[in-house]
Amino acid sequence: MQKKKSVEEKEDVTLSIVETAMAEELKASALYKRISEQLEDKAAKLKFDVMSNAEQKHYERLRKWYEESFGKIPEDKKIKTSKAVKIETPEKSAKYEDVIKIIIGTEENACKFYEDAAKKTEDEGAKKLFETLVKMERAHVTQFKDEFRVMTEPSLLFAEEEIPWMLEV
Repeated sequence: MQKKKSVEEKEDVTLSIVETAMAEELKASALYKRISEQLEDKAAKLKFDVMSNAEQKHYERLRKWYEESFGKIPEDKKIKTSKAVKIETPEKSAKYEDVIKIIIGTEENACKFYEDAAKKTEDEGAKKLFETLVKMERAHVTQFKDEFRVMTEPSLLFAEEEIPWMLEV
């Protein structure tokens, strides 16, 4: 079992990275929740609720690591609110596909943030955590890229006979 360090003893940049990451995950969770609240379609709402919950779980992983490493939870006011992951704000008249493109970029930025964090930290536990978060954020990128592709590519390949309920009546 790793000896808990005091926050003051932490010499590398890990503490700052984790505090920033916690703030960014909370922002991402809130963003997805706000998007969900603006949608009427139940399936679309569910998709963004799931994403909101996923980002909340990322926050909880970071918080757990912090608590295990330092023996306490960070104070809310200590969580850094810098703009580590820049979020482009869509125009009020943005289409759904425009929002998805922005989300793809934001999730790609999160991947880069965690990749850089894994390189910067000297703490092996934090490095593993950041590498796990990279994989999770990459899965989000793939999910939204697939959704964007379905919305924007006019010719996904399938045969007419594969379409259910294609009956002549």
